[in-house]
Amino acid sequence: MKLSRRQFGTALTGAAIAAAYGRPGWAQAPIVIKYSHVVANDTPKGKGSIRFKELAEKYTGGKAKIEVYPNSSLYKDKEEIEALQLGAVQMLGPSTAKFAPLGAKEFEAMDLPFAFADD
Repeated sequence: MKLSRRQFGTALTGAAIAAAYGRPGWAQAPIVIKYSHVVANDTPKGKGSIRFKELAEKYTGGKAKIEVYPNSSLYKDKEEIEALQLGAVQMLGPSTAKFAPLGAKEFEAMDLPFAFADD
């Protein structure tokens, strides 16, 4: 059987794609998500971050790996937003007041003391 140039090019392209995407190393590499926050693991936010890690890794079948960095161990409070913007971390657990300098002043209402009744 004689292949035309077009058929040969198509077959070669298909073989290259199959070889590239069929590599087990690419299929098994997990997505790493760095999650930084400034509180201890025994606080509500810290416990929530640990629970998120457990659930995300469970429900993605290990395709996502969550690295939690509590107690400002990766970035300090003021550096976290910038690290997120630069892509150094993928998730944060900041105070909502940190969004005000970015133009979201509405978030500051959540940090007002005694703004909402307890009952």
